Parts: sequence; C-alpha cells; structure tokens
Amino acid sequence: MSKTDSAQSLSLLDKAITATENRLSADPKNINLLVTLCQNYLQKVRETADTEYYSKCDDLLARAVAIEPSNDQVVATQSAVAYGRHNFPAGLELAKNAVALNPNKVDYYGLLGDGQIELGRYTEAVTSFQTMVDRRPNLSSYNRVAYIRELYGDIEGAKAALRSAISAGSSYPENVAFSQVELGKLYARTDLNQAEQIFNQALSTYKDFPPALEGLGRVAFARNDYRKALQHFQQAFDDLPLAQYSTALGDTYSAMGDEAKADQQYYLAQLAFDQSSANGVNNDYELSTHLSARGEDTVKALDLAKKSLSARPNIFSSDAMAWALYHSNNYPEAQVHINEALKTGLKVPIVYFHAGMIANKLGQKEQARQYLKTAFELDNYLLESHFSLLDREAANTALEGLK
Repeated sequence: MSKTDSAQSLSLLDKAITATENRLSADPKNINLLVTLCQNYLQKVRETADTEYYSKCDDLLARAVAIEPSNDQVVATQSAVAYGRHNFPAGLELAKNAVALNPNKVDYYGLLGDGQIELGRYTEAVTSFQTMVDRRPNLSSYNRVAYIRELYGDIEGAKAALRSAISAGSSYPENVAFSQVELGKLYARTDLNQAEQIFNQALSTYKDFPPALEGLGRVAFARNDYRKALQHFQQAFDDLPLAQYSTALGDTYSAMGDEAKADQQYYLAQLAFDQSSANGVNNDYELSTHLSARGEDTVKALDLAKKSLSARPNIFSSDAMAWALYHSNNYPEAQVHINEALKTGLKVPIVYFHAGMIANKLGQKEQARQYLKTAFELDNYLLESHFSLLDREAANTALEGLK
C-alpha cells in the first residue's frame, strides 16, 4: 500500500465520522448510528491518542442506554471505552454482560479475554481468545492469540499468529500496521535487521506510523546509533505526543550524556500523563513504571504501584510493585512481589531482569545471575516495550559484577 493510500485512509475515517454525525442529527435515536459513531471515535483514539474522544463516547452511549439499556452492542462498546481508560474491572463486567446478552457475537469474547488478561486471569483469557479465533479467525482474533502466546513464551507461535493477522487484513491500514509492528518487536528480541525491515513495512502500510518509528528508534538505540534513534523518536512524538515517545527521547539523551535535554523530555512525558489523566484514563501503572525506571519520586511511584496492583492485579502490576519497592530500598518486600510475578509461569523478560536485580541486592548471586541470563535469553537486546532503554546497560553492569 502506498503512502498516498494511507493518507486517504485517514481522511476516509474522518469522512465516515462526519457522515455518521450528519445521519445521527437527522435520526438522533438510532442505536446503530450511536454505536457506530462511538466505535469510529475509538478508532480515532487509536490513531491520534486524543483521549477527549472518550468523553464524546460517554455522551453517545448515555443516549443509547436511555433508549435501549440492554442492547448488547451498547454494552460491548461501553466495555471498550472502559478498557481504553484502563478501568479493567468495569470493562470486564460489561464484557461479561455483552456475552450474556448475545453469546453468538464473536467479538465479545475478545473483549472478555482482554479484561481477563489485564486482571491476571490468564487461563480464562486463553479460553476466551480460543473461542474467538475458532469462530472467526481474523486480524483481531489472531492479534489476541499472538499476545497470549508471547506471554507464555511461545515466540514462534506468536509470530505465526501475527503473520495470519497481517494476511487477514483490515479495512483500517492502521490495524494492519499495528500487527506488523508487533511482529517486528518479536523479531527485535533476536534479529535487529529483520525487525528493522518489518518496521519499515509497517511504515509502507501506514505512513509515519508512530509505533513503527518507535521500533526503528529502539533498533537504532540497540546499535548505539543515538542520533538516528533521536530522529525516529522525535518524529513519533511529533505525530503522536505520547509519554512513551518523550521518555524514549529522554533515555536517548541520557545515554548521550545530555541530562538537561533528558530532563526536558521526561517533563514532557509527565505532561502527557497529566493530559491523559484529565480525560479519565487511569495511568497508575504507567506513571509508576515511568518514575521507577529513573528512581524518581519513590514515594509517589510506590503509591501508584499499590493502586495499580489493587485495581489491575496482573503480572505487570506485581512487577511494578516490586520495582517501586526496589527503588525504595525495600529489597525483601520487593522479592515477595517479584516472586508473585514469577509464579504466573509467564515468560516476560522485564520480570526476569527485575528479579535478577533484586536478588543481587539481597546477595543471592547465583540466583541473580540466572535471572539476568534468562532476561537476555528471552530478549537479547532488552528492547521489549516494558524496558527502559537504559535497562540493558544496567543489566550488563550487574552481570559483569556477578562474574
């Protein structure tokens, strides 16, 4: 697909929104139009990160509920909005209700599994996603299968599922590019050249796609080509001002020894978190990990991690709690929480990195060495998106000290 095609697809979404808004003005009680417009707004959030669209969805869905409170499409869309705001307990309950109202609607099992994963119910999520892909093998179901396989360490299986997702295609090029980026991330664990090629393919599918630019930036960083990394991260941030991109810029400036510019970027990341929070998005986990990655404001990081673990009890929240405790110098309690993450049996590189660093502080040298080696075995360059770009140097330094 050419870059011109990608630009046209953006305008097609805007045209669809305008057309639906006009039709809704003429028929304000049409449930299907209310739901369709909200779903278009959700796609707009994906493409622009403008979380104000969630408030627009609230208005539309309130109107829909007033007309038909037990409409399964309305309930399912409420679930999607709740997930977008990271309110996973509410989203999961709504997804369950949607399935109960219409158990034949395949997409609802995807919503069900999404909430189950975020709340640490991994075996239940496997069942939900398997139901979805068995009934409708499409891009959406293959993406979900790929993610659960990745969590369980089946990287080749995850790659296969993502290839199937890409082949299945979508009416939105952004969705195909997303699958390509996820495939590139998996290759980036072992093969930077292949990852780079796939990220560029994503850019051909969807012009200037920020996640693909971020992927290229991470590849450049792994090659110590910091100036190229800066170019990619800056372009990603200019197109989509997310905290993760300004954080990547900050980490790169820090690696280059320019702490003043690094601090400027970390400040921009904080502003992005604030803007998202103002629109009702729960960023407790993301902000906690952002602070802990740099050992900043350890009291706030720990408080946020506690809130995240309470509302979102999954492997990543346990990991965030452990890492916040690590930076609070409470290593015994940190190990309790990292062990909870390890008990899931999931193969998540960041968890093994943190487990190794915690064990090292507790004088458990052999255990620390094994955990850190496992992290590198799972992800040779420590590029997986949960890692700070500065973690690889910290891990290598720790391993050197353990020899």
